[in-house]
Amino acid sequence: MADTKVEQLALVEARVSELPEQLQAHIQRARMLGRELSALFNADPERVDLALAGHDIYRAESDVEMLGISDLRGIVPGTLEIEQPLLLHGPLAAIWMADEGRISDKGVLDAVQHHTTFAPGLGVLAATVFLADKIDPNKIEQRPWLSKVVERVDCGDWQAAVRTYIKTVDGELRRQGVTPHPLAQEAYDYLGTA
Repeated sequence: MADTKVEQLALVEARVSELPEQLQAHIQRARMLGRELSALFNADPERVDLALAGHDIYRAESDVEMLGISDLRGIVPGTLEIEQPLLLHGPLAAIWMADEGRISDKGVLDAVQHHTTFAPGLGVLAATVFLADKIDPNKIEQRPWLSKVVERVDCGDWQAAVRTYIKTVDGELRRQGVTPHPLAQEAYDYLGTA
């Protein structure tokens, strides 16, 4: 493993520099939001930043490429991932960060792996990463309903913000005829009892 978070971050940033400019810009906006939200939620800002730096390193891959990389990395996609290969970009990023980024911090890797769906048992670190990714101002422009999530964030209630996102996106997906990921519903239920 790399000796310091600075070295780990340098490895991740080198990989990010190879991504399309639009995706690099999103990652930078998410990192800026992550710093703000870390203070609001009392999350470790260095760990949040490291996770956000690498959360979308596979986001630009095609469906075919993601399925192929998953096979090479030993991920056996379920039916939902085969139908929606984009769901694999978080798990692939977490594997890359562990192997190539030499990151062993389970909290950082879990936050990256589940930044699309969230998952039961995750805490403030993963929630900060999840929300910083979701409330990117460019995404709010495209999805005005995200303003409800921002309201919960502004109140400092990360659990309510994550639950609001999951509930709203679940409804949106169902209206589009897309199956929501079961981990999201499990996370919603978990946070309701936490």
